Amino acid sequence: MSERMNPLVRANAVNLINKYFFESPLELDLENLLYAEGLFLMEERLDNCEGKIIFDNQNGIITINTENKDVKQRRFTIAHEMGHFFNERNTSSINGHISYRCSYNELYGVNRRYKREGEANQFAAELLMYDKWFKEFFNGKTLSLSVLQSAVEYFNVSLSAISFRYAEIGNYPAAVVVSKDRIIKWSIINKEFPFKYIPWNTNVSNLSYVYDIFEGKDYPKDAEDIPIEAWFSHCNNYTKHKTVFELNIPMKNYNTVLTLLWL
Repeated sequence: MSERMNPLVRANAVNLINKYFFESPLELDLENLLYAEGLFLMEERLDNCEGKIIFDNQNGIITINTENKDVKQRRFTIAHEMGHFFNERNTSSINGHISYRCSYNELYGVNRRYKREGEANQFAAELLMYDKWFKEFFNGKTLSLSVLQSAVEYFNVSLSAISFRYAEIGNYPAAVVVSKDRIIKWSIINKEFPFKYIPWNTNVSNLSYVYDIFEGKDYPKDAEDIPIEAWFSHCNNYTKHKTVFELNIPMKNYNTVLTLLWL
């Protein structure tokens, strides 16, 4: 399962990259880009959300939560709020303004109630990890934790953001799963990955190291192979005694685990 990329959302991000002649993520200064496009950035303590925005069709104010000290997550939050502006600024509203408050779950894929939140994430991913830059970076590289961590520094985003993007457009078929409180909440599966189905809102298998993480047990810090039925027993084409590589990224403050899977 995965969300389909809205081509108009992708175009909104790519148009900005082309408009300002950015040639790599190292040139992408979000704050200067905000001001150039009529957006103002504020920081304040926010309750139960990571960022918010109020905007009309010309201007807007983005506010991010000062309680989040992770620079890379804050950067993705800014890009997400920018996505609301560029994706929706021509949408009519009763009072002439649109406003959103975006929680951690809406930003990182656990809550899929609103299509607009998914599209704001798509915009952020395309802007920060532009398809062309992303594929060039991973070209010829074998997937591993160290390579993913190098990408984190190059694109200046979190490991979870890199993992989601890799599952979407990476040069090696992979899947990403978000689990919360021992329940599989969300997944992205590359179109070339041979197994297409991970049931949402089901319990994490005890064959997975994710189960050990929620149990408070030790787990491998790098990728390890596990039985393929830990994740894909609902697929008709899976074969027992095969394995899949599993790399886990715990988000302890949210009782959430992000898992990257590949063959």
